[in-house]
Amino acid sequence: MSGDGFSRGEITAIVGFVALAAVIGIGSYRAGVNVAHETGGGAIVTAAAGDTTVNGQTLYASSCGGCHGAQAQGGVGPSLAESAAWSGPDFNAAVLHGQAPGGRVLAPVMPRFAETGLNGEEATPERIEAIHTYVKGLQ
Repeated sequence: MSGDGFSRGEITAIVGFVALAAVIGIGSYRAGVNVAHETGGGAIVTAAAGDTTVNGQTLYASSCGGCHGAQAQGGVGPSLAESAAWSGPDFNAAVLHGQAPGGRVLAPVMPRFAETGLNGEEATPERIEAIHTYVKGLQ
């Protein structure tokens, strides 16, 4: 075959890799959702404006645990031990925009929760703070 395209074997390998990545991603997401349903309790942070409470453990399990592990130990995504020590604004920037301290851009597979929301709802400062508080409590 000429050097102008991919061989049939290369295309098969690429398709296989993409399928495997999709299966791992979906499985990790479902594992996080299952943890959220199994663990109803956890760090509860009272929202600043009103009576509502935000459950950091449930939010973490449904939005983060599938990739970062049930105890933030890492999995598809890295361990969150380092990010537990980040300031609130640094943690917010990472969660909302994929921007780590020092200007480092997080991997493209890290959702930009400012766009996607958390657990189907807006990624408010109170919700992100609840997740950060929960992650800090795991360390």
